[in-house]
Amino acid sequence: MKKTLLATLILSSFVSGAASAATVYDKENTKLSIGGRAEVRALFSDAVDGSMLDKSRARINFEGQTKISQDLTGFAFMEYEIEPGSTVNNRYLFAGIGTKAGDFSYGRQDSASVQISNMTDIASYHSGAQQIIAAASDKESNNFVFANNSIQGLALKANYIANGVKKTATSTTPEDAFGLSALYSMDMGIDLGVSYAEQDKQDQVTLGAGYKFEDLYLAATYAMGSKATNNDFTSLEVAAQYKLTKEFRMIAMYTMADQDLSGVTTDTADSVALEGQYRFNDSLRTYASYKLDNLTGGDDELVAGLRYNF
Repeated sequence: MKKTLLATLILSSFVSGAASAATVYDKENTKLSIGGRAEVRALFSDAVDGSMLDKSRARINFEGQTKISQDLTGFAFMEYEIEPGSTVNNRYLFAGIGTKAGDFSYGRQDSASVQISNMTDIASYHSGAQQIIAAASDKESNNFVFANNSIQGLALKANYIANGVKKTATSTTPEDAFGLSALYSMDMGIDLGVSYAEQDKQDQVTLGAGYKFEDLYLAATYAMGSKATNNDFTSLEVAAQYKLTKEFRMIAMYTMADQDLSGVTTDTADSVALEGQYRFNDSLRTYASYKLDNLTGGDDELVAGLRYNF
């Protein structure tokens, strides 16, 4: 599993994107780490009224871990994202217990399907098309998650979202959701994954395949399901990455999706994106990504950014 980009099961590394969080406390089997990023981004497109759109953001996260006994570990993670001005969003907030049988956690965290959609969500900006329904998306609240990778090369996840709202005269009871996923990584660099998510009349099946050989990474994910009665969808995302040098890499993305509404099929996505990314070191990187939108009336866009991980 360690041979692929997608096989990491350390959630803090995934959600923050940081090279390494700083450990600020490590004593008596208890550890606290702080990490995050500062990322300035500019979007240029005909869809922007003016010169450019500021897409900058910053993130800060806290991760704690404590050893209860030889077979039990407690853990917690929270992360906030700050946008220009005063907008602050809570991205993750969960805590759990790690056991020999697996990790059990509750809070605002990723659904089980995300470990499959992440196989192609590798670009700095133009990727991540397979989180279509909420039950198959990341950063879901009221989310119970079980994760197990005790079998060599196999990562299993299950989640249950216990939705609820404060009762009022006009409130309606939201439907609960659940998801299952399995990701198998072979020593030869091949990864195969499948997931299923469901909530009320919505459902989504996601299939994924990836291949890693030296500096080349290739992956494809395919999703299909329903958003409502007589409202079906299919989606394909293909990703390729090649490291030309230690510092410089190229990433190419292809996305295609359609919607079948009462027998009438409409294209909802058809785009190609190419990104050049230069990593000065583990902390600082810069990138530029251009997306060609092939839909009728679609707007091409260019995104340029500079990111510092800490």
